[in-house]
Amino acid sequence: MAYDFRGLVARHSMPITVTEETGGYYDHNNGGKWTAITATWDTTAAVFNLSGRDVRGYAVQYGEGGSFTREDVRIHIHQELALGARITCRKGTFTVATQVDFSDHAQGLRIYVAKRSGERKFADATTTGGEPDYE
Repeated sequence: MAYDFRGLVARHSMPITVTEETGGYYDHNNGGKWTAITATWDTTAAVFNLSGRDVRGYAVQYGEGGSFTREDVRIHIHQELALGARITCRKGTFTVATQVDFSDHAQGLRIYVAKRSGERKFADATTTGGEPDYE
């Protein structure tokens, strides 16, 4: 039996910007350099830092011997994202590394694990009403 998590995801969602490579070409006027063609759009998703349990439980290695850390995130969304897509939100910039399949349990819900690919963004004192958030 599949459950509908749209309300729960919406309650914990934040605005995100998704950038995906949709194609590209080799620019022969620039030494044959690959030039990517990208599509960018705004949407919302629930974005959570990976917990220690997530890091151990997914048992997914990333890249050359590296593993996921608690700096990386889970993205809960009801849209399909391409592996390698860049996600930017208030937590920073991340690259979608893998999808965790929950299709048997959650109607339309897609959960992705994304690796931090940019500098960490901190909340500043003007938005939090106090000291910067250095988690």
